Amino acid sequence: MSTSSSSGSNDSVLEPLLQQQDDDDDDENKTLIRKDDTWIVSPTCSTSNGNSKSSNLKQESTSVKNRYTNKNLLRHCKKPSIGSSVNSLLSRRKRAIVLLGGTFLFLFYINSMIINRNSNEMIPVTHHSTVPGMKGYLVWSEKCKMPSIDPYTPEVMQHFKREKYEPCSTSKPLTRVAFNSTTGKYNLLINQDQVKYYTKSGGQLDCCYQVIERKSGGEKADQDVGLSECLSFRNSAQLPNTADNILVKCKSKKKQTYINGHPMMPEREDIQKRLEDWKKSNTETKKPVSVLMIGIDSISRINLIRAMPKTAQYLYDNEWFEMSGYNKMGDNTFPNLMAILTGYNQTVAFDKCAPTKLGALDRCPFMWKTFREHGYVTAYAEDESSINTFNYLKLGFEKPPVDYYLRPFLISAEHNLSNKFKSGLIFCLGYQHSADYIYDYALELATRYRDDPFFGLFWANTFSHNDISDCSSMDEKMEEYLKQFAKRGILDRSIVIFFSDHGMRFGPTRKFLSGHLEERLPFMFIWLPPGLKNSHPEFVNALSVNKNRLTNPYDLHMTLKHILELSGRVNKSEPSQGCPKCQTLLEPVPQSRSCDDAAIEDHWCTCIPYTSIYKGSNVVTKIAKYSINYINEYVAEFKNGSVADRCAVLSLSEVQSAYRALHGVDTATNITTETYRIIFITKPNNGLFEATVRYTVETDSMEVTGSISRLNSYASDSSCVSDGGAKKYCSCGKSSKNRHANARAPAG
Repeated sequence: MSTSSSSGSNDSVLEPLLQQQDDDDDDENKTLIRKDDTWIVSPTCSTSNGNSKSSNLKQESTSVKNRYTNKNLLRHCKKPSIGSSVNSLLSRRKRAIVLLGGTFLFLFYINSMIINRNSNEMIPVTHHSTVPGMKGYLVWSEKCKMPSIDPYTPEVMQHFKREKYEPCSTSKPLTRVAFNSTTGKYNLLINQDQVKYYTKSGGQLDCCYQVIERKSGGEKADQDVGLSECLSFRNSAQLPNTADNILVKCKSKKKQTYINGHPMMPEREDIQKRLEDWKKSNTETKKPVSVLMIGIDSISRINLIRAMPKTAQYLYDNEWFEMSGYNKMGDNTFPNLMAILTGYNQTVAFDKCAPTKLGALDRCPFMWKTFREHGYVTAYAEDESSINTFNYLKLGFEKPPVDYYLRPFLISAEHNLSNKFKSGLIFCLGYQHSADYIYDYALELATRYRDDPFFGLFWANTFSHNDISDCSSMDEKMEEYLKQFAKRGILDRSIVIFFSDHGMRFGPTRKFLSGHLEERLPFMFIWLPPGLKNSHPEFVNALSVNKNRLTNPYDLHMTLKHILELSGRVNKSEPSQGCPKCQTLLEPVPQSRSCDDAAIEDHWCTCIPYTSIYKGSNVVTKIAKYSINYINEYVAEFKNGSVADRCAVLSLSEVQSAYRALHGVDTATNITTETYRIIFITKPNNGLFEATVRYTVETDSMEVTGSISRLNSYASDSSCVSDGGAKKYCSCGKSSKNRHANARAPAG
């Protein structure tokens, strides 16, 4: 990270004060000369009898500050009268005070610079993620050369600021819930040591709780929640097993002094029957291994190292298996999670699981459904309800998709508890961070069902989604959660997948080459319990080998199927529909694998080496215009033109950068294919886009691969469109002039 030099800082802080001092003494004769490496200051002072006396004073300094200081020390050497002596003394004191103030100001400035620099310091993480003997690459083969990125490149660090963890409240909550294994029920308890802080003087504490419930069916089933009547309690209350989540309120002297929420995982007859039935039918003597998927949105592998070094170092130091060549396969969270949970690509996912149609997601073959059908307890939790993966511009689930579903609680909590926002998202929710509810839910599942198999997905958005710096404040907290999994024995009996979906997709760092690579390379670590490593040493070997192989979300999907096979409850699994060649990560991935083999389109592939080319060339301009035509046609035809009249036709403003990769000549057809990646700006909306286009030289034909990425924020630009498919491309103009309804983009 670059900073201004200290000498420059000295001048900028002290110059105004020093200039004022010089102006006060314009009547003095001064001589200032440089000799060797020292300043010699020789003021000449005239006495009353016309004699002059000179004195030379050496100071071992070459700084501007010291030069001025030496001049001040040698001023006022006239032989004074009594009156002038008093004035001179007062003047000297005044100057001394000013100079002292300037010095303090300078020291404060330097200290601030040091504190700021230390907050952004490069905290080293010791790891061996690159190919042995190939320090600059995460993957190196004939078909894949995936570069390793420096976490601390200057263009990124100028936008990164390490942040400190701040608790959401200085107060402790008044209530808590605890599961009683004897009764099989949760108890709601008042922390007696906190009562005095929530009771008004001379008053009593009156508390009650409400059960949070899904309120309606149909299209609003995953949106609307309600509260039961408020049931009073004194010091404690045994909660019914029909209550998944509660809201607690307390009053003192008729004024509410406390409100908080508690999610739970109560025992249910259907869950217990399922577990018992599979135990009876299971011929295996050992319990099937459980699966925990712990996710953080929008964190690249490199930003995990940069922003969360303690978490990263914990993973590297404690035998977690890193998949450093893990490459995303789609733009945002939805396609990447759907590849993991269903094995579908985005096109098939929108066709078979149609998230905008009522009940379609309920019928979708999610892995949590498969695990539940084979005797596992299931859970899913995701914070920031407004942008949940299956709800943002989608209908969500008509029925709870898993046994324990946190969304109803979070909707109610976001509405009833105090909110603190950070980067536009609800960072604090009542007494704790939004993400705490997610990871506490994971701990609760693994603790409550320690003796039974379970599958859970726990996904946090709020501290990572919108800024590369935000997650740095949660570094120690995330490390502590991982330690809790170990401390509670969860790691002894569970496979844990700690991962992200992609890196930062927009923002100031995204236009750089490092930002391009970061977006495509999320982090992914796998933990194997010791017993499984001992019984299957081939799994350890495979994960060690796959560290430096090209992998993707489809592989993770096949790994989940493989884990289910290990339970003995399913036969051989079918290949992933989105990637028939993809495989479990518990077996070695072929070294010769290409992005085509892994069903990763050129636009998302990090295996292809590109070279920078002249952005003003004819072919680049042609490709830029073709890409914009692609955007215009997409919007014009989207859902039979239903949004066309709201979106302006885009045109090229400028190309910012251009790169080319040569695929080579097809020997069978003698056709040359080149791949171009360009970043360009459109008008009238100043949209910043990135496109990857395959260009066939002989036929002069072009094809957009993947989708065209939007690199700057577009929420306000596309406010007139609510469908995610067209939102990143639509520019909502104020007039009807130049709209798609009136003018369609020409075919490219």
